[in-house]
Amino acid sequence: MTVHILPFNVLGDVQLVGKRKAIGYLSYFVRRTAFFMVPVQEQELEAIADELTARGMDVYWDHSKEDRGHQAEIAALCKQLPPRLYCRKLCPSYHRISWNMRQFFAVDPLVIESFLLSNLECLHGYPPTAEAFVDLVRSVWVEETNPLGKMIRMAFSHRGLY
Repeated sequence: MTVHILPFNVLGDVQLVGKRKAIGYLSYFVRRTAFFMVPVQEQELEAIADELTARGMDVYWDHSKEDRGHQAEIAALCKQLPPRLYCRKLCPSYHRISWNMRQFFAVDPLVIESFLLSNLECLHGYPPTAEAFVDLVRSVWVEETNPLGKMIRMAFSHRGLY
């Protein structure tokens, strides 16, 4: 099967996980939804997943729209986040990510879990595990203006945790 990725998402970015990145992702669509999509064979993504797994990384595929069991904890965390002013109304400082795209996540579990444990105050009681962190990131977008958003940004950066 052919999957379609956005042109600004590159496969090499995911392949850096465990070398220069602690976590990376690639958004993809099963069906082409726009003209600017780049087709990639699913076997190519599977080969990258196998390479990452062989290096000790965790790989998460969004093959379905179902959650991984952290939705109640995500909802509790989001209630604790400070509100932001949008269109002169106070709204939560997060929003749900659209479900029409799927994501391929690669995570260095040792680095991410160490990072989460050293920043427990930003998590407001949310589980400090790699799988829970991926579920949080794939479910909601957290504003970068609060400490949790800054922490997420740092985890995904090239210069972040390595």
